[in-house]
Amino acid sequence: MKSGGGSLKISYFWATLCGLLSSSCCIIQLILNMFSIGCAGFSLLTPYRPVFLSFTAILIITTIFQYGVRSKRTLVTVLISILLCTSPEFVSFYNQSNISMTRLFSTVPLSDHSNKQVEIFILQINGISCEGCANRIKNNFDAQLHVIYSKVYFENQSAIIGTLPGIYEANDILTWVKMIDFKYEGKVIQQYIVSKEDLL
Repeated sequence: MKSGGGSLKISYFWATLCGLLSSSCCIIQLILNMFSIGCAGFSLLTPYRPVFLSFTAILIITTIFQYGVRSKRTLVTVLISILLCTSPEFVSFYNQSNISMTRLFSTVPLSDHSNKQVEIFILQINGISCEGCANRIKNNFDAQLHVIYSKVYFENQSAIIGTLPGIYEANDILTWVKMIDFKYEGKVIQQYIVSKEDLL
């Protein structure tokens, strides 16, 4: 019975570990972001994510097949593993979403609501190595005064920033990128003004 219990614990451990590894640097980087710590360097695992996802799926299926789903610990392990595996997709959705579009009518000062235009900066940012890094950049952009919204894309290493018009120049945006981490190399490739209605 002892050996069975030990085998069960090992199964839980490997399923959770593979789930963590399949999340690449996402979860670890997000935790480090909370403490304003730079990239953890776990992005080297990103190319191997399909392998870790496969191992995690096999371990989850094996654990359920061997020990069933009646055990609360099995259910918790499976749930944690699945959440870890899918965390990069959730972070990617947030990084590319219009969630911060609410700033159009909330954090922008009341006197600025009459301004119906938004200045758009499209950037190429080299050095984004994972979704956690992209999230770090997005949070920094969103924290800047007069920034209405931002999107950051890990796949093609680019970003879109919307600000109140006439306040920032391209060099200001590039300074923000450098302030995050010197490993990021930014370049503004487009700059134009659109109406707020076009963004909704």
